[in-house]
Amino acid sequence: MNENQTIEQIRARLEKFIEDIDHVNPDEVRVEDIDEWIGLLDQLEEKVKTVSNSSEA
Repeated sequence: MNENQTIEQIRARLEKFIEDIDHVNPDEVRVEDIDEWIGLLDQLEEKVKTVSNSSEA
């Protein structure tokens, strides 16, 4: 997988994440939902770091 594909995957996951949050009813959000979102953001952050490090090499 090349760097552009990886960046596109990250972008697509982030867009889906934002879309999901935009459609959440704030009165129905559970702590588990927030934990899941934080975990997804952590995964995306690691992917971005990986891409950034490989492009610097």
